[in-house]
Amino acid sequence: MGTPLELIKYNTDSGTFEIGKAALDTLRKVKGPVAVVAVCGRARQGKSFILNQLLLKSSGGGFQVGATHRPCTKGLWMWSSPQQVTAADGSKHHLVLLDTEGIDAYDQTAQYSTQIFSLAVLLSSMFVYNQMGGIDESALDRLSLVTEMTKHVRVRAAAGSAGGEEGLGEHSPVFLWLLRDFYLQLEEEGGRKITPRDYLETALRPVPGAGPAVSAKNGIRASIAGLFPNRDCFTLVRPMHDEAALSAMDSLPRDKLRPEFQAGVKQLTEMILSRAQPKRFGSMGAMTGPVLAGLVGAYVGAMNNGAVPTIATAWQGVAESECRRGCDAAEAAYAAAWAAGGAVAAEEAELEARHQSCLAAARAAFEDIAVGDEAIKRAHEQRWQASVAARYKDVRGRLLAEAAAAVNELLYRGASEVAAAARGGADLPALQQRLAAFVAGYDKAAAGPTKWVKLAAWLGETWPAAAGQVLDRQAAAARSAAEAAAREATELKSQLAAERQRAEQAERLAADAGASSASLQTQLAALQQEAARLRAAADQKAAKVAALEAQMSEVLLVSERKQASAGELAEARVRAAASEAAAKVAEVTAALTAERARAASLTADLEGLTVRCGAAESRLAAREAEADEWRGKYGREAAARVELQGQRDQARDALALLTMERDSAARERDAARAELAAARADLAAEAGAKGAMQSRLDELVAEAQAARAQAFGVSTGGGGGGGNDENAHPDANGGAAPAAAAGAAAAGRGPLADAGNVGAMTVQEIKDALTQAGFMDEVWALTNRKPAPKKADWVDLMRRRAAAQQ
Repeated sequence: MGTPLELIKYNTDSGTFEIGKAALDTLRKVKGPVAVVAVCGRARQGKSFILNQLLLKSSGGGFQVGATHRPCTKGLWMWSSPQQVTAADGSKHHLVLLDTEGIDAYDQTAQYSTQIFSLAVLLSSMFVYNQMGGIDESALDRLSLVTEMTKHVRVRAAAGSAGGEEGLGEHSPVFLWLLRDFYLQLEEEGGRKITPRDYLETALRPVPGAGPAVSAKNGIRASIAGLFPNRDCFTLVRPMHDEAALSAMDSLPRDKLRPEFQAGVKQLTEMILSRAQPKRFGSMGAMTGPVLAGLVGAYVGAMNNGAVPTIATAWQGVAESECRRGCDAAEAAYAAAWAAGGAVAAEEAELEARHQSCLAAARAAFEDIAVGDEAIKRAHEQRWQASVAARYKDVRGRLLAEAAAAVNELLYRGASEVAAAARGGADLPALQQRLAAFVAGYDKAAAGPTKWVKLAAWLGETWPAAAGQVLDRQAAAARSAAEAAAREATELKSQLAAERQRAEQAERLAADAGASSASLQTQLAALQQEAARLRAAADQKAAKVAALEAQMSEVLLVSERKQASAGELAEARVRAAASEAAAKVAEVTAALTAERARAASLTADLEGLTVRCGAAESRLAAREAEADEWRGKYGREAAARVELQGQRDQARDALALLTMERDSAARERDAARAELAAARADLAAEAGAKGAMQSRLDELVAEAQAARAQAFGVSTGGGGGGGNDENAHPDANGGAAPAAAAGAAAAGRGPLADAGNVGAMTVQEIKDALTQAGFMDEVWALTNRKPAPKKADWVDLMRRRAAAQQ
């Protein structure tokens, strides 16, 4: 399906050609090579019919075919749906069909006809010239447009404005002279048959003779042969004999046409489809839909501007335009491919892989659009590659900076955790486990090229400090344990001495127990005698006890107990005392034995404790030696850390200075432009400035001389003549004159204002401060130094002069 689209039309009001937007949009959408077949000829001779046969539309539709004398086609028209064609070699391309306005319509000018003819030739891959009847002199005269075209078209730009046919044939389309309603017999004298191509070549042979008329005829023939070196001819018989039906031939069914005509149309379409190939210009590749659209604009623009259409310039301009469009497409494809890939880790390998993948997508987008020779394509390829390289550099720098910041944050948190673990009482194995867990998490979370470098530096700084804290704590604990063991040994020694005293006391108690046993035997005998006496007294009082038994049962019971158990009690007391004494002896003996055993055990324990104390002292000495070694390592690491911190502080200071320089760079840049203009003015006024400076210098010298004279007068204090003589020798006052002269010289310079804040001052502010302080010579010398001084040079001069004044 499709419809005719107006590609080029002529605006009679403005007198210029205009391009149809819909047709251009259609061409720009056609990807890949295109071949253009243009059919040209006199009006009302069936050009549109031939194009409709190529579209296979023989019963309505297609290009308009009219039955009146008025032309149906004005300007250049194209079919809206280019057909895809497969060539003999298997390659595919699209076929664009152009229908042209009749070249000799009654309402045309010669210039207009030449322009329409030229546009059709310049744009087409195959140019079909449609004509009724055979090739005669009048037919050749109608093709005098070729001669005019060669005068107004050129291949390459030249110094002159006129065109020329030199080399034009190399870039001309295939020329097919289609002879309609052909009735002649293609035979030579003698009956030998010839081909339509032979018939064409015979017609283009020079006419013999001389004179202006012959020269004009031969000029047309030579122009046709030169413009169309690749040419052919094809004949078609009359489609039908019915004159009335010929006016509606395009709407008639095919079976109504003569079989010879149908066969001829089939051969014609096959020839056109096989020989119409995409147009090329040098090494710029095959013509594509966007290239064809660009060429239309270039040729129409040249004609509207009154310029001579130049084939090379048009192709190069279109190639430049398409390459620029390819650049834009490549950059857009790179950005789209990067965004489609999602987030990417800030690792050099992954970033480079993503960059290469996006480059491949960008390169494919560029190659799909760009046309032209290698030099043009290479130049534009370098442009979009530089653009995407800058984009990649920015993205890579941002991702790596973010990764570096994340690494710093992780290491800061890790240092806090390790320090808290070291302060919380963790030992070295626990601290190592904590570090191992942190490193494992750090490996997953951190990214970037500085990941492992910063981790190594962090471990070198954090581990010695944390391990030093743990070892210090362990050494303190070991010292405390050794002191406790020493105290325990002292206590054990004290207990052993006490046990020995107890053992000696037990032995004394045993001796005392023997003496107590003899005393108890004596008491026992006395008690036995007392018992006998009591028994006698009891017998005497037995009656009395019996009488009182009822009344005093309890007293009797007591009495009976006393009487009955008095002896037993005595004996029991003796036996109890003896048993007690024996038990005490046994207890003392057992206690003595136990104490001896305990003393032996304590002696063994003491010896073991002595050995343990010795081992503990050895371990303590080893730990102290190890602690000393770690203290040395920690001291060295601390010194290295202090040094690194110093370097870091210096780097920060340098960075701060660079930041200030960068901040002032914009101001300096603007000031530099002003300074450049001022410098030019200064150069122009250099003589006057030097004169003013010399005058100022003379004033300063006069002031210095006056100050020196005053200083000489003060130093002599009226103690002799010549004190006010300014020509007196400086050494005449015992060396006081040099000091006074130095003071006078210093008196000519003012103090430097705000010298301590020089880093925040601009170069111009530093210059003004130095000039006001009297250092004009230094300012002049540094300003004219080669190479030009930087801000750091001005800051250094300011600081040196401020230090000299102090």
